Amino acid sequence: MPKKQYRLYQNDDTWTPSTANLSPKMKRIVNDKIINHIQPDPYGQEALHFGLDGLRSYNKLETDSRIIFAICEECREKKLQTANNCKNCKDIPDNAIMLFAFGGHDIYDKLERQRSKAVEKAKRLRKLRLRGH
Repeated sequence: MPKKQYRLYQNDDTWTPSTANLSPKMKRIVNDKIINHIQPDPYGQEALHFGLDGLRSYNKLETDSRIIFAICEECREKKLQTANNCKNCKDIPDNAIMLFAFGGHDIYDKLERQRSKAVEKAKRLRKLRLRGH
């Protein structure tokens, strides 16, 4: 049975800013890791927990950096679309990998704060809709 083929997408709100200032050499390294390690075996990468549940991390880089991503089918199974806040979620297939961020260990805290804000915003909007506003 052939392995599932995963398509790559990026969350422009988080991926683009985290990779914008990388050197050309580091961009090549990151792209190589994505294409040769993450894309062929996304479930083989570290699953994150607690405030980052549904995200995964690849940290086998030459630096103290990591690549944070989600597998869309896993995100949907765990019902984490609100937390991950992908603007075009409905247009992305299940066999997709969404790249979220690249950075040092502090990237975990940044992503956790962003996800909390997205969840809180969704809760406020739901309450307003229920009240008929």
